[in-house]
Amino acid sequence: MMTCRSAKAAAKYRATVNTNPPGAQKGMALVLVLWLVVLLGVLATGHARNAHTETGLVSRQMEAAQARALAEAGAQRAILDLMSNAAQQWPVNGSINSFKFDNHDISVAIRDATGLIDLNSASSALLSALISTAGPDQMTRQRIVDAILDWRDADNLTHLYGAEDDDYRAAGLAWSARDGAFASIDELLYVMGMTRDIFDRISPYLTIYSARSGVNLEYASPFLISALTGQEIEVIDDVAADRNEIHGRSGSGTFHIYVSASVGDGIKSSLEVVVRLLSDPERPFAVLYWREPMRTQLPTSARDRT
Repeated sequence: MMTCRSAKAAAKYRATVNTNPPGAQKGMALVLVLWLVVLLGVLATGHARNAHTETGLVSRQMEAAQARALAEAGAQRAILDLMSNAAQQWPVNGSINSFKFDNHDISVAIRDATGLIDLNSASSALLSALISTAGPDQMTRQRIVDAILDWRDADNLTHLYGAEDDDYRAAGLAWSARDGAFASIDELLYVMGMTRDIFDRISPYLTIYSARSGVNLEYASPFLISALTGQEIEVIDDVAADRNEIHGRSGSGTFHIYVSASVGDGIKSSLEVVVRLLSDPERPFAVLYWREPMRTQLPTSARDRT
């Protein structure tokens, strides 16, 4: 009885096995192999793409570092020129001087600080003339000017349209007027009434290093000269009165240096440096300010290069 049942079970098993012939099994194996090849190909393609992307990023980072080094080299070149007594020196009126270093382009402009408006010393008329170039109405302009005067003076007396500590608190601001000299141009953004748009338009023409109430038009930009022409403001037009004999350079002895360098496929780096020449042979100059990138782009048209 048991033998008969075993025989029947064996026959049934052989019938089941025969429904999956060897050819079908080989076909399934081939499909699996093909899918495995496709999967490996996709993985390899993704890895190659990631490697290419990473290589590109590393390359751009290297070019960015190179551009930054070139910009620093341009600043050093400008400082050396300022300290030299050579007959041919770069002008200090903002004119662009371009040269190549290691087959890369570097552009440098130098402006004497007296060719800019000193935020700590300028008269209200001078500040108003500059702010007017940004387009605000007369009342807005007057409020900003008075707020600047209140920010930099030491007292708590408010100008007619200005703002002192109580006004900043009433406006819900987390700061108050400094009641002292501006420590940087960027600090102007904290003055009540100042907007980013107005700041971006006027900041390239400001300094805190000339200690002059007026502007020396010998070193000012055409835009600033145009903005100030006809205004009843103090203008330093006597260049001889502004001579500085350190290293044989005429001017105030304090200079804004603007540098732009480019590498490869449009990789650029720029910086703005303010240096003051000193009479100490052990320390011939001092860096007063360093900004990366610079606040404004160097002009590209010849008409705007001074």
